[in-house]
Amino acid sequence: MLLLTIDFIIFFHFVIVIFITSLLVLIPLGYKLNWKLLQNKTVRKTHLGLMSFVTFEAIIGMTCPLTMVENYLSGMSQNETFISYWLGKVIYWNFPSIFFTIIYCLCLTWIILMWRIFPPKK
Repeated sequence: MLLLTIDFIIFFHFVIVIFITSLLVLIPLGYKLNWKLLQNKTVRKTHLGLMSFVTFEAIIGMTCPLTMVENYLSGMSQNETFISYWLGKVIYWNFPSIFFTIIYCLCLTWIILMWRIFPPKK
């Protein structure tokens, strides 16, 4: 049961990562192709909010709450499942924290610019 919980949390974390990163490219594309979902204000606010939170965490040196829960539960478990192993490899990279802080700031800047260049519809 614990391994399923760890897998679920890592999968949820992975979905958030994919949501944030994919919309960096899909919003301009969706705007040009008139995709209504990517022009939706709620989707855009969620995207901006998540990236703002991630950037704020990086700037102040805070560990992501999902990462803390994953680490706590993984410490309780001796085994690692296939899902947790590979999603962990995709989510966690071994670079200095300043690298991520710079990347997150650049992404947040791009998201804010997209609100001006590709404004959401009401």
